[in-house]
Amino acid sequence: MRAFGWIVVLGVSSAAIASTLVPHTLLERARRSDRVAVVQVLEQWVERSGNPQRPTLKTFTRVAVGEQVRGSGPGELTIVQFGGRDGPWELRVPGDATFVPGETDLVFLRCQGERCALVALGEGRLPVVNGELQVRDLFSGQVSKRSLASVMAELKAAGR
Repeated sequence: MRAFGWIVVLGVSSAAIASTLVPHTLLERARRSDRVAVVQVLEQWVERSGNPQRPTLKTFTRVAVGEQVRGSGPGELTIVQFGGRDGPWELRVPGDATFVPGETDLVFLRCQGERCALVALGEGRLPVVNGELQVRDLFSGQVSKRSLASVMAELKAAGR
């Protein structure tokens, strides 16, 4: 079982690291998205499939759309992510986002109907705390606070 864990970590982490090495500004994330929205996390679950000895795990996070910034779609959607934890099985993609029921986030998404994936892994989710976004500078790693209203106005203006 230990060898399997290393295979998964090495196989997944190289793909995940490759996709996170190129920093994406907020505007670049929005351009790569077909939907940007302020959402509230409603619930989360993990599904296991495939070989019982080497299962595939996917995490599903159901969210309610509070405000649409760019794009359009249903008022509720599900964000699908590779990995998760189910009993003794755990698989994490380095750099991917985690969600907690009840939190509010600004998310950058690529969607097909009600199923969506984050753009730029963990950088596709910005937590909203007291009307402010926690924005990490992708070059320096510094976290700053920006007004949600100002970021939404910037993203909406760029979409015109």
